[in-house]
Amino acid sequence: MNPITSDPLDRVRYPVDEWALIETEYADEQGVDETNFAVGNGYLGLRGNFDEGRGGVQYGTYINGFHETWPIRHAETAFGFAKTGQTIINVPDAKVIRLYVDDEPLVLSEADILRHTRRLDFRGGLPAA
Repeated sequence: MNPITSDPLDRVRYPVDEWALIETEYADEQGVDETNFAVGNGYLGLRGNFDEGRGGVQYGTYINGFHETWPIRHAETAFGFAKTGQTIINVPDAKVIRLYVDDEPLVLSEADILRHTRRLDFRGGLPAA
């Protein structure tokens, strides 16, 4: 297999589109998909979780500049050593909805899914139906 021409993506599940990432089959690989379908604009970042809000691996809504800081202590001082560390903080996730079908919560990993499509439009920079 030639490493230059090999494609790491399953092209049945992710068909080729020059301006979008499209997922046509549901698979229980949410950690990878949440990262692949993440969107951000430099001010606000959202992981690509399903809107239904159940079964995700890592929920994430991040705001630029909203972080914790702590002093970094080194065994010795030297020019160029960082003095302050930062960790971005996950803020409350306002994009989750709770969807119920016949008074039962919809959980995609347990549901009988007849058709699934998810699309991230790179030209417009947003998820699209």
